[in-house]
Amino acid sequence: METRSRIVGSFFPKVRMALALTISIVADLLDYTAAPLLGMPIIGDVFDLIVMSMLYSITKSKVSLIMNLAEFVPFLGDFLPVYTASTIIWILREWGYDAPFIARRLLRLLSSTQSHV
Repeated sequence: METRSRIVGSFFPKVRMALALTISIVADLLDYTAAPLLGMPIIGDVFDLIVMSMLYSITKSKVSLIMNLAEFVPFLGDFLPVYTASTIIWILREWGYDAPFIARRLLRLLSSTQSHV
């Protein structure tokens, strides 16, 4: 019985992390590729609300939810991979890397790759 709980206990968090990361990457890719359609105020906001609610239902992280609200800032949410960054930070926090420098490193990495695109 104890072995079963260990397997289930280690399997489902990884599935949640993979599902949240997949949703966030797809949502950020759709933000870039479907920019003319998702750039419309009502359609884009509905899309963002659906993605945010899906990610919150998986992660239950208020920090990620607050970070995802940057999608509502004009131009900023359209060009930065906000969903992916917040999900990666949530995954790192779940693994126990709760240091503030990780968020700064991730933002520095994203800003350097953004300038090379």
